[in-house]
Amino acid sequence: MSRRTRLLLKAARCYSEAQAHTEAARCYDLLGWQWSAADAYQRAGDLEHAARTYRQAGHPEQAARCYRLLGRPELAARCWQERGRRPEAAWELLLAGEITPARHLLAGADAIGKGPQQLRLELARALADRLDGGPAGPLLGLFPRIEARLPSLAARTERRLMLDWAVEAADRVERFDWGARFFRAAYDAPGGADVLSRWREWATDRLGSAAWLPSEPDAGSGAGRPQTRTTNHHAPAAGLPPDRATHHPAAAEGQAASRVDGTAGESSEPPASTDTGPAGRPARTARPPLGLPAETDTGRAEGP
Repeated sequence: MSRRTRLLLKAARCYSEAQAHTEAARCYDLLGWQWSAADAYQRAGDLEHAARTYRQAGHPEQAARCYRLLGRPELAARCWQERGRRPEAAWELLLAGEITPARHLLAGADAIGKGPQQLRLELARALADRLDGGPAGPLLGLFPRIEARLPSLAARTERRLMLDWAVEAADRVERFDWGARFFRAAYDAPGGADVLSRWREWATDRLGSAAWLPSEPDAGSGAGRPQTRTTNHHAPAAGLPPDRATHHPAAAEGQAASRVDGTAGESSEPPASTDTGPAGRPARTARPPLGLPAETDTGRAEGP
């Protein structure tokens, strides 16, 4: 390591300890450590610089998340398009209520076999139809498949994307019971305890409390899992309070099926960019991503 590198790295660390994250980011920029620079810019609250630096470093998910928080869905979508990820680009537009351009991207997306990417593509198309005033049935019909698939996803990045998309879709049709079940399914995946903090945040925001969720992971547990958790995927352990939960798996699926016709004619939450939804309900703005930004599977590539 050269003397210049050592001095810049020492300066960056000192700035970070002093909470001068912008200056730390500039030091990392001079070192060419783009991931560390983007991370520091984000801690400084400079999302514009963070997004641009993540994008240059080849991390579209983090770049898109920053642009989403900035209210720039077109730039978030472009981050994914540059990587040939059309479904992900379309999803960014869907979250912002840009249904027509999202449909164009989804129409041009190739089938991706029977893997999780194909399931997410089906989910995006079904949500686009629902947000455009279509029936809820096709969207609700995908939820049991997603719940069954989540625990088997070994790749952390794909599991996180599947969870984020599924929970967002459930929120858009106000099916918070399904959102809780998705979190439970992801939590039951190998290494899935890392979703617990996001699960708590979501439950507090959507349901008003997270008191019934599993306890924090036991630091002394080799698996990193809480020792009080149960194997029942359904309420109340699924993250819903008893008065809002479905008490049996068969009953839950029956309830979802029985509500398809009922919800098809009701107004769902419309796109953020429109004034009213299919039934005239005022639109709500696009929500920020669930949870805090997480590192990708590859992690930081920089280092001495």
